[in-house]
Amino acid sequence: MAETVLGDAVKLLQDFGFFDVILPFLLVFTVVFGILEKTKIFGTEGEKGHPKKNIDAMVAFVIAFFVIAAKEIVASFQESLPMVALILVAIICFLMLIGSFATSKEEFNFMEMFGGWKTPLAVVFVISIIAIFFQSFGWLEPIYEYISGRGHDVFIVVIFIGIIAAVVGFVFNTGTEAKS
Repeated sequence: MAETVLGDAVKLLQDFGFFDVILPFLLVFTVVFGILEKTKIFGTEGEKGHPKKNIDAMVAFVIAFFVIAAKEIVASFQESLPMVALILVAIICFLMLIGSFATSKEEFNFMEMFGGWKTPLAVVFVISIIAIFFQSFGWLEPIYEYISGRGHDVFIVVIFIGIIAAVVGFVFNTGTEAKS
């Protein structure tokens, strides 16, 4: 990093533990608290059915502390989240590129533009994010080595699973068409 005032400020924050403790704590606390508030797992209070914020906050607080105590999880956050953000920026750039070629004057709609391609694109993005998190834990290379060493076996298993999925899909689609 360049020797600048802002660079020194980031270095100070690193030395203080801002990226190792505070940011992971805030991230986990916010996500867990939001999920608990939305799902109302611990019940509601009052006539309007508001979630029990005190219990939700305490549970989120404890879970966030457990997460920052596990150094492997914090290291995974620090390695994975910048890559996920990079993928998000790449997706936004891709959408801007596609949107620049749109001919209609209406608002750009990703779902309409890609039609049947939206599911394969979503699968690619999900697989990319899973691969990023596997890499952050050091699991991606052993998985790749296992698959490359047993490529023939893995190929047969994938074909077998594909056949089973096709048969199940055919049976369910035939059943719904017959009812119609």
